[in-house]
Amino acid sequence: MSAASLLVLLMAACIAGLLWGLARQRRAHRAALAQAERMGRVLLTMARANRLVLRIDDERALFHEACQICVDAGDAALAAVYLRDGELAHRVAFAGPAAQVLRNVPDPLDLRLPEVQGTYTARVLRDGRSAVSNNYVLDAQAGRWREEAVAQGIRAIAWIPIRRAGEVAGALMLCARVPDFFDDELMARLEELGADLSFALDSVDSRRAREAALREIEAGRDRFQRLFDAAPVPMAIVSVEDRRIVEANQALCRRYGKTVQEVAGTTTASHAYGVIAEDRDVFYRVLGTQGRVTDMVVRLRDAAGAIHPAVLNAEPLEYMGRPCCLIISLELQHLPGPGWPEQAPAR
Repeated sequence: MSAASLLVLLMAACIAGLLWGLARQRRAHRAALAQAERMGRVLLTMARANRLVLRIDDERALFHEACQICVDAGDAALAAVYLRDGELAHRVAFAGPAAQVLRNVPDPLDLRLPEVQGTYTARVLRDGRSAVSNNYVLDAQAGRWREEAVAQGIRAIAWIPIRRAGEVAGALMLCARVPDFFDDELMARLEELGADLSFALDSVDSRRAREAALREIEAGRDRFQRLFDAAPVPMAIVSVEDRRIVEANQALCRRYGKTVQEVAGTTTASHAYGVIAEDRDVFYRVLGTQGRVTDMVVRLRDAAGAIHPAVLNAEPLEYMGRPCCLIISLELQHLPGPGWPEQAPAR
């Protein structure tokens, strides 16, 4: 071979190597751009998912919209959420052009069946760890529904656990049409998405628990108010701090010929009727030292000025956000014994 021919071959090899290097660089550049675009869409998905926490109070609506977001902004051909209920896994939401893959998949999945126990979904629900199959076509661990999934163009699937109060409650399944779609960086972001959905689920539960507690408080207050108003014995709720009557029932108002509006908001010492001053001082002294009053015999002055014996009981309670006491009085039909009304013993 002549020197000229050898030089031509060397130049051709150099050019080929250069072209190959440029082609490889372009492929790497395109892959990097594709990765950046994909991560951008994933971040958009997460941002939209985060906003769900603030505005959705129903878990099914939450998961339906989360699936739709994964399809619209996250390149998922199919997104589905399974929630566990004992030994069953219910498919509560799904979205995506490949959704017909699910038509032959039982709903709910019975996690006790051998054909289900080995599936990725069952394992994620059982173990609480994410799973990925980046080459679903050749995956020996794929479930019995792989053939139909492959026919619909699914080439990679990831499963992300969803927790409720710290326990595994469900799984988010994402399907892609490209092999090796779920790399380590993407899986890390999807783990964050799973954590966000878990937080959203806990937020839904917290809101429901808070609303239920408020309803129970309201119901309890309503029951108390009805019993208080209908009680046949005189009762009053008095603020401990300023000895002001917060509430008075009908029996108390009938005793003194007053309306609730005339009594409520006044202090116990501002009336000519009621417990006489000496006995009232003893009553509040016992209430202050013991926190309650039990069967204290006192003297009551009625609206006409006559004095009658009565027994007072007082129990502490918080009412409308302030410390109060519930005072119940019962007039005695007979004098309590020798020495009355000179003394009003506390027992």
